[in-house]
Amino acid sequence: MFKPSLLSNIDKDNTIPFLQIQKKDFLLLNENKAAIFLFDITDEHLKYNSFFDLCPIEWKGVFLGSFNELEIGQKVKKELYDQEGNRSTIIIEDVIEGYFIYPDIFEKNQLSHFPQNAIIQLLIKDSRDAIALVSQENKFIDYNSAMVNLLERLVPNEIGLLNQYRALFNRSKRVKTGINSALNGETYTTEVAYYTKDDDSVYVKTIYQPIFNEANQVYACLVRCKDVTARNSVEDMFSLMLNSGNTGYILIDQYSKICKVNKHLADLLQYSQEELIGVSFLEYVHSSIREHVKKEFHQIVSSDLKTSINEKAFLDINRKDGESLLFELDVKRVILGNHSFGMFVTLKNITQKERNSHILREMQRLIKACGWVYDRFSKKMLVTEEVSQVVGVSKEFVEKNPSFLLSMCDNKSRKEAMVILRNAYKKQDDFDLELCIRLKYKGEQWVRLTGRPIIRHNKVVGLYGGLQDISQQKNALTQLKRHEAYMKEIQRVTKVGNWVYEVDEQRYYWSDYLFNMLGAAGTEKQIPSLRHQFKYIYNSYKFPLMEAVKQLSIHHQPIDLDVRCNNCMKEISGIEYLNIQARPIFNKKGKLLRFVGAVTDITDRKLEEESNKSKKIWLKSMINAARDSFIAEYSGRVANYNRGLQKLLGYNNFFDLRGSVIIDFFHKEDQRKVIVYRQQCRRGDISAPQKIEVRMKRRDGVYVNVELSANLAKIKGRLYTIFNAHDISKRKEYEEGLLEKNHELEVTNKELDRFLYSTTHDLKGPITSIKGLLNLANKETADTVKQTYLPMMDKNVDRILDLIKDFGEFLRNNRNKVEPKSVSLKDELKSIIATHQFSMLPQQKLNIEVKMNRGFNTDKNRIRSILTNLFTNSIKYFDVDKENHFLNIKIYPEKKGIMIAFEDNGEGIGKNDQSKVFDMFYRASETGDGTGLGLFIVKEAVEVLKGTISLESIKGKGTVVKVYVPEFF
Repeated sequence: MFKPSLLSNIDKDNTIPFLQIQKKDFLLLNENKAAIFLFDITDEHLKYNSFFDLCPIEWKGVFLGSFNELEIGQKVKKELYDQEGNRSTIIIEDVIEGYFIYPDIFEKNQLSHFPQNAIIQLLIKDSRDAIALVSQENKFIDYNSAMVNLLERLVPNEIGLLNQYRALFNRSKRVKTGINSALNGETYTTEVAYYTKDDDSVYVKTIYQPIFNEANQVYACLVRCKDVTARNSVEDMFSLMLNSGNTGYILIDQYSKICKVNKHLADLLQYSQEELIGVSFLEYVHSSIREHVKKEFHQIVSSDLKTSINEKAFLDINRKDGESLLFELDVKRVILGNHSFGMFVTLKNITQKERNSHILREMQRLIKACGWVYDRFSKKMLVTEEVSQVVGVSKEFVEKNPSFLLSMCDNKSRKEAMVILRNAYKKQDDFDLELCIRLKYKGEQWVRLTGRPIIRHNKVVGLYGGLQDISQQKNALTQLKRHEAYMKEIQRVTKVGNWVYEVDEQRYYWSDYLFNMLGAAGTEKQIPSLRHQFKYIYNSYKFPLMEAVKQLSIHHQPIDLDVRCNNCMKEISGIEYLNIQARPIFNKKGKLLRFVGAVTDITDRKLEEESNKSKKIWLKSMINAARDSFIAEYSGRVANYNRGLQKLLGYNNFFDLRGSVIIDFFHKEDQRKVIVYRQQCRRGDISAPQKIEVRMKRRDGVYVNVELSANLAKIKGRLYTIFNAHDISKRKEYEEGLLEKNHELEVTNKELDRFLYSTTHDLKGPITSIKGLLNLANKETADTVKQTYLPMMDKNVDRILDLIKDFGEFLRNNRNKVEPKSVSLKDELKSIIATHQFSMLPQQKLNIEVKMNRGFNTDKNRIRSILTNLFTNSIKYFDVDKENHFLNIKIYPEKKGIMIAFEDNGEGIGKNDQSKVFDMFYRASETGDGTGLGLFIVKEAVEVLKGTISLESIKGKGTVVKVYVPEFF
């Protein structure tokens, strides 16, 4: 119960803060220092503004609920939280004079008398915040226990309250600035983070307020500190708004997840409150602006400066049924109970209001309507700005000259308009007419003038209506008529008839050309039908057409079908083939509106295709029967080919070479040659060869030689290159064999010439010697001949025999083919040594080392010739000046063959002679009786066996000859 003493104290003491509100309209009746515990109220607000016009939105639910539940004589205590989380306690009391609101501290002292010092002392004593009173000398006048506890937390290293305060004062510039500002008469507010001895952060909001004495001088500073580290004011405030009014409230954490939502917003979105809590708010935002809203929310939460959206913002949110609602948005950053930042969002549903405004704007945009009013008696006209924009003159000029519009029309239009306007005056008729006006700067323009009479006491006192620019519609209509004429001409020339089937009307509409094409006349022309089309279709084509129509009507699949007409159609219009096309038309929502189609006369095309088809079949069969390979190329790729190409390149019918790059079929070295030849042919270069020889790659990677020729063919407007590839592999093989034989013959002829020359030269010497000896023998006695001349003749005869033997061995080596067989090298070497053992000196020491325990596959005659000549050369040319003579023979495996090494300490060969010892008839030593063919025969035999031979020798010391012979497998 509001005690009478309170009202009397309010009248007596003007220091008591309060607010009086009218019950009926919640008008502000009276107030005193309401800003101390509520908000600022000026004299202009009193008796003109409602309490809820000035009340913060977060408090409206508290006061509205309290006003509804109170009865006369009752009062209720409420806690209010501002946006920073500060809490204040008020008393709301219902009395006859209205609702009285005042702070809770007045009730505690029965409001008998409240001087300012008493208020400060009561505030320091009973407040939960840390409060202290600081004098002008920067000393504590009074403080509460909460201030002691706070200083101990913030400055634990100092002992004593005064020392702690001075340490904090010296350390923090904001504390110093706040106290100095308050002592200078200004209120100063800070929110600073301090760190305790455990490195925990403490957020302290401090208000520095000046205290004035009766002389209105500052005598002290009131310091009020509040620990806002773990405040839960937002959740408490939100809980009071859950059931308030028709506004949606929602609390969102820093990750955009919904913490709390009121029932009004949940009902609007067709969800329960439990379904929304814990879900990301962005999931309900329209997808087109979801990313933008996400960035805005992140900026609000993370920024230290921008804590709310100051400008009016709008947001589309999806309901459960998928429909989108438009909300006016207000977002404020708040601190949640877990010390993290969040957002308090207020949402006002403006969907219907926005829809109405949008419809009005869209209608005005579409029709471009302009308003005008004409007073018949004052001869004055009022128009909107849009009228001046349509006619291209100023608004004032049109209002002063009402007949301006008619004066710009031609004579015919002006007379018709005057008649219509007179009827509007006389018969009170509405009018709607189109005028063509010619303006100085805009040129010819069409406008639509609509209006109706203004009737007062059954008399027409004026006209009003609208003016619309219809130039675009008129131009479009004119263009449409022109297009219709064009379409009729196009249909006549291209032999195409069009039809439309309206689904709602279930009716066909045919073009005039389609009627003429199908021979329809009379009543049939008025009522076209699908049955009429089927009447002219050949029986075998009716079923496919019926299936296509079913697919079109049921599954909405387009039709593109060629059909043949029966004889009836052919007799009427001479049409034998038709192409029928159709497709469905839908609106933006996916609803089927109509089917449209076209019927085209394709008789000429079909007859030409059949003629070309027979020609193509004949040409294709002829090309496939040809032995040569044909390739049709367009734009560098294979367009077609025949079976001859498949056979040539080793492909079967399962491979489709069409689309392949044609240049890839040729050898890399021949590709440039083919490209140049193709370009010359396509340019018509007369210098281009008729044929070129190139190599084509088979499927197995083997290249085949072909003779390539090219011709040009133009098919359906495209220029193709037709390549004819003729296989010349056998001819190439024959030519290459012939060239090889010619080369061998030339080599043989050269060797024969050299052989004949050397033979005649080497045989001539011994024969001449024998002839000379015979001449001398005829003059001598028998004993002299027997003792002297016969041994000399015998020696020359042996030389001739050796030459003949070496010649025969040389010819066998060059003429006979290699006949590989298994040969025991050890046995062959023993046989050769046994044959020539009598030619060796007794002091010659022979060392043999053969590391082959198996037979060696090679040509037996040639390997024996190699071993024999190397052995005889080694024992022939020994050094007579040396007492000890040796010959080391080694045969051992080497890679995929054998290595034969002969080493002796004979005469040796000089450096100048080492490069010539393998020549025919060359003798590096004059002491022996050799023919000069030994090493030459060895080298020829080694080359035939595809081996190698090397020689190392020092004159006077000895010689090493090494021969490598590969094995034949």
